[in-house]
Amino acid sequence: MKFVRKQIYITPSQESGIKQLAIQQGTSESAILRRALDQFLVREGSMEMQDPFAELIGMFEGPSPVNHNDIYYEVPQKGDTDTHATR
Repeated sequence: MKFVRKQIYITPSQESGIKQLAIQQGTSESAILRRALDQFLVREGSMEMQDPFAELIGMFEGPSPVNHNDIYYEVPQKGDTDTHATR
């Protein structure tokens, strides 16, 4: 992913909030700001939400031995009595 450097002015309370979130989430302040900006742009209709896995498409060759539906959707196994179990 490419980045463009921007220099902005924020309020002290915004800085404090960004720092706190970054520490809580174990990420950088820049990542917090990028995520907030993405959410704002999507809400305002200036940007479509991007699939976080889009960059992975075409990265691998050949069929996958993994049934990916089993990962994303619960597939009941023989003998399972709990149909509401989650992974």
